[in-house]
Amino acid sequence: MAEMENLYNTPAEKLDAFVDHMLQPDKEWKEEVKDVFKRIAAFFRDHCFQDYIIRNKEVKVIKVVKGGSFSKGTGIKNVSDVDVLLFLSCFSSFEDQYKLRHEIIEFMRNKLEKCQESIAYDIVTVRKQGTLFWPPRSLNFDVQSKKRTKLIHVDVLPVFDALGEEKPRSVCQTLRQENGPYVDQRPHATVYKNLINNRRCPGEFAPSFSELQRNFVKHRPTKLKSFLRLVKYWYREYMKKKYPGEHIPPKYALELLTIYVWETGQPNTDDFSLAEGFVTLMNLVKDYRNICIYWTVYYDFKNQAVGHFLKRQLRYVPQTKEEKRPIILDPADPTNKVGNGYKWDLIAKEASYCLSQACSQLKDGSPVSSWNVKGARNISVTVICPGLGKWEYCVNPYDSIQKIKKEIEKVKKIPIDDQRLSFKEPKRKPQVLMEHSNLAEYDIFYKIKIEVLVISSARHHIHVKFPDNTCQTYPLEDRDTVLMVKQQIEEQKKYPVKNQILTFQGKFLRQRNTLRYFDIQDGDTLELKLMSCK
Repeated sequence: MAEMENLYNTPAEKLDAFVDHMLQPDKEWKEEVKDVFKRIAAFFRDHCFQDYIIRNKEVKVIKVVKGGSFSKGTGIKNVSDVDVLLFLSCFSSFEDQYKLRHEIIEFMRNKLEKCQESIAYDIVTVRKQGTLFWPPRSLNFDVQSKKRTKLIHVDVLPVFDALGEEKPRSVCQTLRQENGPYVDQRPHATVYKNLINNRRCPGEFAPSFSELQRNFVKHRPTKLKSFLRLVKYWYREYMKKKYPGEHIPPKYALELLTIYVWETGQPNTDDFSLAEGFVTLMNLVKDYRNICIYWTVYYDFKNQAVGHFLKRQLRYVPQTKEEKRPIILDPADPTNKVGNGYKWDLIAKEASYCLSQACSQLKDGSPVSSWNVKGARNISVTVICPGLGKWEYCVNPYDSIQKIKKEIEKVKKIPIDDQRLSFKEPKRKPQVLMEHSNLAEYDIFYKIKIEVLVISSARHHIHVKFPDNTCQTYPLEDRDTVLMVKQQIEEQKKYPVKNQILTFQGKFLRQRNTLRYFDIQDGDTLELKLMSCK
């Protein structure tokens, strides 16, 4: 098995054997990690907080939960991070956790240093807090393994019990409820409304939802967990070691992308090619700028406040193309855009190199096939044709608007050239959907309604006079905005909206106002001036 000591030198056909031989934890190692968690948990639960009161609040451990890779069943051989989550009674809100946890962590540190002999393991290092999170989230230390030289890294996190009496149901049961007798027991929307209203840093309180994060992975098929181990190994060996000190995306982001690749490329199967899945993931991260993914297992758009927040989360904040980052929402915590602000270009660079290695090629040197996985899931679109009814169908946000128009032509027999598509959402400006673009360019990654205006049935036909004295006629409704006129001009004339100035009878037209507001009637003429591009 010497050829398998290096992933890049391992032939694609042998990746399953690579995972089994190099990455699958043995029983003895799992038992030792399990024992470390048991002893650390017992110390903090039964001995740490006796008679401890902070700011007039008694500190009791409500429950102890195991986090990290081993709780999900995706741990790697001889590599372990043990997360010990202490749900404390002194936290009655997210804000309590934020304000009190620094003092509590310092108390835990002092207690551990004084009483570590009771754990029956050597505490090698108790780390001082860095500046990544402030106040610090966890107490970090290393435990010396009894039988091996490897250290076991432990993070102990004091956490607010946000879910309270709600008992997280395994994700397999949550998903099965669509076709079986189960009732979805996701957290009540109030939990997420409170989280959103707290307005701290994104993902600040993700540990409170650790049980949901664990369940999201724990009950997945064995083969998917092998896939996750392979990706985590690649991340550790070829990203962490190659770019020490660089602000590379977190491992969790790659884990979520791996699950997404499997869900969309090989849904609900435990029999797939590991090499094909791995190559698909590498191709996906190469195109990281076009990734926008989320899940609706634990939260969705049904609650107005949560739904509005989710839509804002999925909108791309304008940056330069080089700075654009993927959008990956934590399935358990909608405030957490995983990997936002990190150097994804380094991931993309290494992924490109990986695709040229033996692990991505067949015996004859040809590339391994990639699954048809796009950067976003298909969404449901409700098409509304006034007077002609409405219907729904699925489209991918990265499919062209022209494809939607072709579907309308097929179903309603409306020629493409006679269609004008638009959509309007609360607190957002109405948009004309330009044929050469796609829904992703309008930040639409969720179910929407699209209205079809048949040009021949438009109430108004407004003329626009251009700087070269030519005219063009546009079909509009009196409730349409000046912005929608500009968008149609951009569609046909390629003049960017931001460079257009429209006037009517010498009066400047603000783009947020409607034609009715300016008393623009059928047959009226607007004048267009163009600002120079800078």
